[in-house]
This record gives sequence, C-alpha cells and structure tokens, in this order.
Amino acid sequence: MGWKTPKIEYVNGYKIIEVEGPAFEVYDGARQIADFSYPSEAASHARSLPTRDPSPR
Repeated sequence: MGWKTPKIEYVNGYKIIEVEGPAFEVYDGARQIADFSYPSEAASHARSLPTRDPSPR
C-alpha cells in the first residue's frame, strides 16, 4: 500500500477529505462530523449544514 496525498475540498465552509478506501470525511474545523463512500454524498451533507465561516479563528 503506497502513501497518497489526500485530496481536500471545501463545501459550504466544511472541509471534505478523500482518504483511503476511497472514503470521504467531512470536518468542521478539526472535528470529523461524518464519513461517506461517495464524494457527492459528502458534498450534499456539507451543503445541508449551516454555512460555516471558513476563516481561521
């Protein structure tokens, strides 16, 4: 198994990271709030959440 740089995307202020599997994890800051098998599911979930200010606190 080789090392792979995770892909990161921001949707509605939430970070979506592709990890091995593939699996897609949704983060609110440093806290993981959900994981999904497909990127469209992760993006839809992030869009359903309240808009988050992506600027660092």
